[in-house]
Amino acid sequence: MHAVLTAFAAVVMPILTIALVVLINRHTHRTWRAKIDAELQSALNDLGAGGYTLVVDKLTSPSTDRTANVYRILHDEQDHYFLFMKIGEHPGLLKPLSKERALLAAKMNG
Repeated sequence: MHAVLTAFAAVVMPILTIALVVLINRHTHRTWRAKIDAELQSALNDLGAGGYTLVVDKLTSPSTDRTANVYRILHDEQDHYFLFMKIGEHPGLLKPLSKERALLAAKMNG
């Protein structure tokens, strides 16, 4: 019986711990991304923009050694372009872009 408990502690417990850490990390990332998407949609609604297509989508999720960064260029249904940026916990910034600037930024960051 003691050998079974020792084997369980030595083999199974580390695997379960790693699986739990991975699941928590994935949940945290999904929650963070949903928060970003909701903030972007709210900002677009304030401008009267409807649906959109992402032209550039660069996300750096938060971790213990880096700050969260969001850099998105979008194209809406009315043929307008926007830049959405967010750094850390500060509010996101949504700015209109000309088509030329948006496509140039997409070319440089794509």
